[in-house]
Amino acid sequence: MSRLIFWNHYTWKEIEELDRNVILLLPIGSCEQHSLHLPLGMDYFSAERLAEDIAKKNEKIYVLPGIPYGVSEHHMDFRGTITLRPETLINIVEDIVGSLHKHGFNNIVIINGHGGNTSPLEVAIRNIKEKMGVKVYLINPWELARDVIDETLESDVWGHACEFETSEALYIIPDLVRKEKIEDPQINKEMHELIGKAHMPWHTIEITNTGSLGYPTKASKEKGEKLYKAMLERTIELIKRLYNIR
Repeated sequence: MSRLIFWNHYTWKEIEELDRNVILLLPIGSCEQHSLHLPLGMDYFSAERLAEDIAKKNEKIYVLPGIPYGVSEHHMDFRGTITLRPETLINIVEDIVGSLHKHGFNNIVIINGHGGNTSPLEVAIRNIKEKMGVKVYLINPWELARDVIDETLESDVWGHACEFETSEALYIIPDLVRKEKIEDPQINKEMHELIGKAHMPWHTIEITNTGSLGYPTKASKEKGEKLYKAMLERTIELIKRLYNIR
C-alpha cells in the first residue's frame, strides 16, 4: 500500500507506530459567501489542496482533518455564511493540538485559507506555547507570494472572490466556478481605503454589493496556476526552513 497522506485514513495502531517527528499540517478555512460565482467552501478548498500537495512532496508530512469553518462575522449579511466565534476557533485548535501533544506529536503547522482567522489563530498558537510548550506555526500562504500577486494581478483592489481568488479557483476547482455568473461589483473605494488604514469593525456589505472585494472578470486559469504554484512552492520552502528538512 502506498503511503497514506491523510491522518484520518490511518488506524490507531498505525499512528502508534508512526515516527513522532513527522510534521502535521492543519488546514483551516471558512464557510462563507464568495460572491455570485464561487462556492462557500473556497477558503477551505484552497487550504486543504495546498496541504495535500505539500504532503505529497515530502514523506515526513501528513495532513490532519481540517476545520472547514472560520471567523466570518463580517460576511453574515450574505446567506449561507456560517461563522465561528473567535474563542470557538481558538478552543478547537487548542483541543486538536492538545490531543496530538498527548500522543507525542508536536510538529504542527496551520495552513490558513481565510484572513478572518488570522487574529484568533495567533492567539491560539500563543496560548498553546504558554500552556503546552508546543510551538505551532501559522502560515497564510498568500502572504508568502505578495510579489507574485502584485506582478500578476491587473486589479487595483483585491481581497475576496476577486481576480486573485477567482483565478486560483479556476485552477484548483474549475468545476465549482459559476463562470457565467462572474461579474464585477460596485465597490465603495473610500470605505475600503479607510479599512486599510484604521482598524475597525466592518461588514462586507458596506463595501461591495455582490460580496466580491475586487474584480473577478479579470481572472484566468493561467493566472491562478501561477499564483497557486508560487504559494505552494514558498510554503514548502518555509516549512523546510522551520524544521530544517530537505
